[in-house]
Amino acid sequence: MNRDSLTVETPAGPVHATVGPLQDDAVVFELGGAMRGQVHVTGTHHPRHWDQFTAVRACLGPVNAYQATAPDEALPRLARSRTGYRGSLTLYRDDLNYPQATVYPMQSAAGHTPSQKTAATLTAVLRGCAEHVAQREDLFAILEASRQRDTPALLRFLTWSAAHHQAGAARLEGEARTALPAWRAAVAAWWTAARWFSACPHPVLLLVLADYPGSLSRTVAVEQWRGPYCRTAAAREHEYAHRAQTEADSLRAQARARSRGRRPAPGSAAPQVERPYFVVGQWKGNGEVDVWHVEEAPADPDARADTHEQHASDAETAFGSVNVVYATSPQAAADQARHEARQTSERIHRDLTRP
Repeated sequence: MNRDSLTVETPAGPVHATVGPLQDDAVVFELGGAMRGQVHVTGTHHPRHWDQFTAVRACLGPVNAYQATAPDEALPRLARSRTGYRGSLTLYRDDLNYPQATVYPMQSAAGHTPSQKTAATLTAVLRGCAEHVAQREDLFAILEASRQRDTPALLRFLTWSAAHHQAGAARLEGEARTALPAWRAAVAAWWTAARWFSACPHPVLLLVLADYPGSLSRTVAVEQWRGPYCRTAAAREHEYAHRAQTEADSLRAQARARSRGRRPAPGSAAPQVERPYFVVGQWKGNGEVDVWHVEEAPADPDARADTHEQHASDAETAFGSVNVVYATSPQAAADQARHEARQTSERIHRDLTRP
């Protein structure tokens, strides 16, 4: 293998790939030997860190399949076949710095799944081309050009994602707050029926006390489960929203650094390190929050969920709630909780007053 060509051993035989005319954000290979056609390799974000452009993606065909669709006649095919194929592979390194590859479904131009041998051949060629580009001296320039290309679309998606998960968290927290009164009402009704049955046994009252879908007994069980479930789900939604917002902020910071003429390191993070905090308090009117307690949350997700459930159960007895807020200090967490409460209140007001 050299800078401009490589040979990939595949189940269908050796495939020769030669670098075609260079592009700013991609390398296009011309295939020969056991395959005919082209492979397009470009930079992309890490599958789990969307603000870090450290991966490469190889697509079957002469174009970036995530931005354009290659005509059927331009799709790569085996040397002795007329069937063209679509598909892609993303090559990246995991948290332990080991190379990993994610293969997206291979299909023929007609939408059929290729045979096992053909799929293995296509995958080997995609990975070989991706690994070749990952070793190029100009890889950073390709990744940087790819980041500039994809940042606007990523920012639109991450902004939507953060708002979507924040709205989901607010909805789940609202459901969690209604679960306790509903549970208490169902328990009170069940015990009332039980006292009636004790004083005057009757088949109808026995039916009221029985456990079946829609019964009082089933309602008690459901409402007892619904509160903790909604609180845990809301905590996850807050984490998803924070992650999306953090990645969007990182992308914007990288764009600002580029506009000032600085060369940012791939995947540069926001300058401040934020940590998760539990903010316990009570929502007031007009988006105000009476903060009772702030505590740094455990880093382990399971321990965090358990601690969150314990705080939420304690807060419910005083008609309060607990939220997960990411901040740099306890005071900043309390301020952020008040800010998010005002934003939620304004969003609810807009929704209610929308014509």
